[in-house]
Amino acid sequence: MKKIAKIPASFESRLSSEEFDRKVRDTLTEREEENEEPADEKGRELFLWEIRGNGEYRLKFYHSYKSDMCDTSFVGTVTKGLSGCQLDGQIKKPGGIWAVFWVIIGAALLIMTAFGIALLFSEVPEIGLIPLFMLILVPVAFVEINLLMFDKKRLKAINEYLREFTSAENIDILSEELEEDER
Repeated sequence: MKKIAKIPASFESRLSSEEFDRKVRDTLTEREEENEEPADEKGRELFLWEIRGNGEYRLKFYHSYKSDMCDTSFVGTVTKGLSGCQLDGQIKKPGGIWAVFWVIIGAALLIMTAFGIALLFSEVPEIGLIPLFMLILVPVAFVEINLLMFDKKRLKAINEYLREFTSAENIDILSEELEEDER
């Protein structure tokens, strides 16, 4: 399973949408009341909720400290069901990762443009440098792809947390795919 950028996820719960909202708000209140020192958070996995309104929620997963760049998040909406609610959304790469992705692309394009201009206006163009420059783009492409791919441990952690938080009752397809990949 090679998952890149976005993974759809759905969690069916016996909680009503109001109970789910209250649980998220209670979690936010507990977090504010704890008012932990940053030193206490180092080395801990952190799950930070945001309420975006209209039944939309965001969960950010920090794997070691909240000032680190969040590289996995979940954005979803809660819909009412007959006997509970359903949290539908996507596990995805947040804006910070996309900003780094586009900065790297922009820097590579800028360097490529400068190199092209230098070749065009050179009295003795070094055509032999073109394959060397193309070879340099290979690690850049590798870094870019790795930025958008999900770490299986982090993906598993956020999936397990959401399943536990919502008391999900539906089949856990994502965990089954991750276990299958390990085999």
